[in-house]
Amino acid sequence: MAKYKKIHHVLPDSVRETFTALKDDEDRDAYIKALRERGWTLDSIGQMVGLSRERIRQICNATKFTEALRVAGAGFDIPEPPLVEGAKPKREFIEPTPETLTRLLELQPLAQQVRSYGKSFRKEAEEYTYLLHYAHTVENVTLYRLAKRLGVTHGALRFRLARYGYKPGGGASRAYTPIFEENRFPLNKE
Repeated sequence: MAKYKKIHHVLPDSVRETFTALKDDEDRDAYIKALRERGWTLDSIGQMVGLSRERIRQICNATKFTEALRVAGAGFDIPEPPLVEGAKPKREFIEPTPETLTRLLELQPLAQQVRSYGKSFRKEAEEYTYLLHYAHTVENVTLYRLAKRLGVTHGALRFRLARYGYKPGGGASRAYTPIFEENRFPLNKE
């Protein structure tokens, strides 16, 4: 979340014009709530309206969120508060493409049924693992993000990639022993 300055906020004049245009107290209260949810301080809103910080807090607690959304959607100006100097911008996370995610979610229940040297659902498990590797290396999606979208741990994804030979195994653990080639299903990788 972006870091906003906590003191010495001064709302722009366009907000004053919006307050004078609002005729109904409910609309005014909803606009106050929308400004507060955007990150403006109680003091800055109170100075603009001519109310105390406590009264602004009471209005924000009493006003329903849906009313604030109604005002926000009505096209009123709800400016962003000033940022702290040197604040880091909000981090952007790379998401898998919808096609890849959809296919991964389709294959996941079948791929999770593959056990040891069993042959059933081996093709689906190979495709699932290949798509995981593709999303991680080509689409640059982190394993943490993939795990979150698939509802598993990132360790489980890392383990699967190591078992299927897409990531180097971790040390002397027998769990990371690759799957034998005679148990692999040949997958045409495009």
